Amino acid sequence: MNFLALDTSGDRSAAGVGTAAGLAWEAVTDASRKHGRDLAPMVRDLLHSAGLRPVDLTTIAVGLGPGSYTGLRIGLTAARMLAYAAGARILAFDSLEGFAQNAPDDALKVWAVADAQRGDVYCAAFERTEAGGALTAVAPSRIEHFGRWAEGLEAGVLVLGPALNAEAIRTALPSRVVAGDSALNQPSGRRLVELARRIAASGAEFDLFSLEPNYIRRSAAEDLWDARAGRP
Repeated sequence: MNFLALDTSGDRSAAGVGTAAGLAWEAVTDASRKHGRDLAPMVRDLLHSAGLRPVDLTTIAVGLGPGSYTGLRIGLTAARMLAYAAGARILAFDSLEGFAQNAPDDALKVWAVADAQRGDVYCAAFERTEAGGALTAVAPSRIEHFGRWAEGLEAGVLVLGPALNAEAIRTALPSRVVAGDSALNQPSGRRLVELARRIAASGAEFDLFSLEPNYIRRSAAEDLWDARAGRP
């Protein structure tokens, strides 16, 4: 099976290509948030490096969020178009689960977090029973006030994800937790391919036309529109 896995939930677009031979290629854009400009050329170059054409892809996996509203729409649209054109199977994953895959094999408890703005974070918890085992979601992605979430963190838990790129969030984490270094807080195309392979092996099915981004909450523009219209 030839995989393409991509995520556009944050500042950077990440993509990985894995071949039937098990080889993987990956790329990440800069932090410009220009997903619409950078994603397609990045995927084109990855496929060329892997010696594949779009029609050679058998499985395409995409992150559904939470994260950037515009980025998620761009990523899902690109995945749908490629899957439809190639006749490929489409898979979806939680974007925070994609970041959690960066955790070292000996990290048994992991929180993945992204900055939700307005003093909030998107967060999800994962655990593994033994070093090297697969991480399993134990608390699904949700939005929480950063302070309340941080107060409940266990000692020794690993916290990683794009939220830690914000100095204010990173420095406000309690000293009892382990903060992921910069390498762990960036998306990894290779890790996304590994996650896509596990999802495919699980037999999970996703419908090409009914997939939607997981925004978790409405945008500030929508809240402002309703406030002006006098709607609750």
